Amino acid sequence: MWNPTGFEPHRAGGVAASEEEEAAATPPRPGRRRREDARESQMVAPSGCSLYTLTGLSLLFGAVTVVTLALAVATDCWLFMSEPYQLTAQEMRELNITEPIQTDIVVHVRTGLWRVCTTNLMNGTFPDQCIAIDYQQKGSGRLEGAPTCMTIVGSIRVSSPLMVTGLVLTLTAVVMSIVGSVRHSGKTVIAAILYVLTGLCIAVGIILYISAINDEVGYRTQTKGKSRDFQYYYGWSFFLAAGDFVLAEVAAVLNVTLYLRHNSRVSDMVRIIPGLEDKLQTSSFRLEADALDTRGRGDVW
Repeated sequence: MWNPTGFEPHRAGGVAASEEEEAAATPPRPGRRRREDARESQMVAPSGCSLYTLTGLSLLFGAVTVVTLALAVATDCWLFMSEPYQLTAQEMRELNITEPIQTDIVVHVRTGLWRVCTTNLMNGTFPDQCIAIDYQQKGSGRLEGAPTCMTIVGSIRVSSPLMVTGLVLTLTAVVMSIVGSVRHSGKTVIAAILYVLTGLCIAVGIILYISAINDEVGYRTQTKGKSRDFQYYYGWSFFLAAGDFVLAEVAAVLNVTLYLRHNSRVSDMVRIIPGLEDKLQTSSFRLEADALDTRGRGDVW
């Protein structure tokens, strides 16, 4: 088409394209590359807490989980029970009781995962006595006619391995979280997985613990009838262990968030997410094809 000015406007597009090609062929300077990485990080990273705050919170929740779970596992304030009991002649001799007791005495028992203690025996006449729980003895003592307090102690032993496993997993998770935070590596994801496994161990252990108690109390109700003489309630060690489930899950979320913030650039996302590089290349090819198509239409016009 004839142009009275003697210029061809469509050549401007060609000049701009050549300038873009030269700019793409020129390697970016280090300062420019850092600025581009920072822009990519700002575009991908979610708004909210800084990396230092996330690191501190993840380590704080991990440390609190370790300390509280270790305290719960080590102490013997999981369950408090009281039950009337008739002393045998041998037990009266061991306690140096010479006068016969006509009525049943109320035995107060507190138990943990490793030992059981009698408290306030005969209104404090005798000191508290504690014995270790035997994990090698089979059964709960129900068939032998043991008191309900002792059968419960025998039944709740099933939850102890899970609590110990959760404690070991938590310790390992804290170490992995520290190493991952220092090196900005994938060990923070491993720590998050270990925290999730810790929460599962605690949850299953708590469920088994409660189920064992309810089973023995239900058996007592069926055999001896419903009685108000037997009473029980959970202690602070039990609630401390139950609260560690929430702490462990929060620590897992913080570690995953921290890992994503450390790897928030597009290049990091391509390395982490399988198949993302192919999708980005496909999208890039489509954009280039559309640009060439648009440029070709402009040249024809």
